[in-house]
Amino acid sequence: MGIDDHSELDALPPGLASAWDVVDTSTRRGRKPAHSVDEIVAAATALADRDGIAAASLPKVAARVGVTTNALYRYVSSKEELIVLVADRAWGAAPTLPLDDWRGAATLWPHRLRDRFLARPWLLDVPTTVPLTPHTAAWLDALIVALAPTGLPARQVLYSAYLLDSHARYDANLRRNAPTPSALSAAHPDRRRRVRGFLDTQLRARSLDAVADVMQDPSFVADATTNDGFEFGLARILDGIEAHVSGGSPPAR
Repeated sequence: MGIDDHSELDALPPGLASAWDVVDTSTRRGRKPAHSVDEIVAAATALADRDGIAAASLPKVAARVGVTTNALYRYVSSKEELIVLVADRAWGAAPTLPLDDWRGAATLWPHRLRDRFLARPWLLDVPTTVPLTPHTAAWLDALIVALAPTGLPARQVLYSAYLLDSHARYDANLRRNAPTPSALSAAHPDRRRRVRGFLDTQLRARSLDAVADVMQDPSFVADATTNDGFEFGLARILDGIEAHVSGGSPPAR
């Protein structure tokens, strides 16, 4: 939906108006564009999927599409705008959550969020200042609707979303940066044992025995792909929300 008067949009963050389709990109500099914004965003997404979000630079996107970098400004006003559009495209449709079981919905939502991060790890590198866009708004809307039965005020619903989002992001980032199994076991079967032995000596020499004792627990060296830590943390977050809803904790100030 194009609009004639852009004066009210000048103060918006880059890409926000375009994400909501309220800017007529055909009015941008130069002759009538030969491509569409969707083509540009698709090209940038492909580069991000292959080499990370940093690869979605204007010169690289232009080269992939087959235009000059200057010509790209007929479609997007800046790299910041392009990143907003690429991120929104990557999020895709929001998950369908149960409406009669808020805890089940609040369990499913961060799982789907983490799945999206694992499918496209570069989403973790998109600045958190990226504004609310159609797909991210739909994700948030799904959770807000699902949490409605709790009776939590709007601010506390948003705080709950923040906790769940942060938990999903942290776990996905751990998995992204975790060594591959071959790096620690298949190629070097005793490497992990040697690392643990070295750290045990150094920790105990500095009286950091609590950490050393935890590292000796078999669960500490569990397979990096286990969900135990994610599930435990998620359950405790939901326990806290449930206790607050039932009056088991003081109201937030």
